[in-house]
Amino acid sequence: MLLLLAGIFIFRLSLGSSGIGWPEGEFADYFLQLRSLRGVEAICVGAALAVGGVALQVLLRNPLAEPYILGLSSGAAVGVMAQLLLVHSGLGIGLAIQSSALANHGGALLGSLLSLVIVYLLGQRKGVIDPLGLLLVGVILSSINGSIIMLINYIPGSAGLREDMARWMMGYLHESLPSSTVWTICIITGIGIAVLWKFAADMDAATFPSDEAHSLGVRLKRLRIILFLISGILASGAVVLAGPIAFVGLVCPHLARLLVGPTHLRVIPASALCGAILILVADCFSTWIDILTNRGRLPIGIFTAVIGGISFLWLLRPQLGRNNS
Repeated sequence: MLLLLAGIFIFRLSLGSSGIGWPEGEFADYFLQLRSLRGVEAICVGAALAVGGVALQVLLRNPLAEPYILGLSSGAAVGVMAQLLLVHSGLGIGLAIQSSALANHGGALLGSLLSLVIVYLLGQRKGVIDPLGLLLVGVILSSINGSIIMLINYIPGSAGLREDMARWMMGYLHESLPSSTVWTICIITGIGIAVLWKFAADMDAATFPSDEAHSLGVRLKRLRIILFLISGILASGAVVLAGPIAFVGLVCPHLARLLVGPTHLRVIPASALCGAILILVADCFSTWIDILTNRGRLPIGIFTAVIGGISFLWLLRPQLGRNNS
């Protein structure tokens, strides 16, 4: 998988809006740097969303859980837009700060964690998490978050969506971010994945009933707090880089389990690689479409939504007919 990822990354470096080929001329280094940074963004976004999906599936004990379906991605987008609104309107205390990686990531983190709290609280029935109820709450919350984003867009002033923000909301790798922002989020994402990997054995035990997990020495309360925070951090970082992207956190963990088995010591890195490969392939496809049509890059969220939507319906099928049997 690492070799496949490296090969796709090298191929991505040969793709540009003008055609296929290694950049040449006096601006070759500049174009190569832009392509490399975009490739790094794609890898970071894919790994973050995929591993975030693993964390949510363990936290909620639901194989259909993932950041987009549960409203984390749209909640993080609301956080980013609200932060931009506050900065540009001059409201609040100390809002002389500029739109930076930490500022955007902070707003996104707050929005994603708040969405997760709402889904977790409303998706329970008599203290037990209801899988279908959880999904329903997530879908409704995503619609509400989308409405809030449109409301912020219609507020007069410079806080509304910029021209490129509309594409960003469809899942579009942010090209105007400075390299320092991208690398900051990559480091945060890497730390989050490493922390989850450290607790891989506890995550295995957490898939058992609570009594069995406690008997194995797992501190479930601490583990759930860690999973709660890390899933929010990963989802928010991905949203800052590429906007809300659907179904990566659903498809990749299941594909990883098919490839390496259910042990989280293997599932976590395998999911990260699957997610990175998926988003990088989607970005190559988007660039290739631009080469053919010369109408700009296709948002990668469209590509992942088609693949993930079909996979989601396939995974949901056993749940839908359960009450009629």
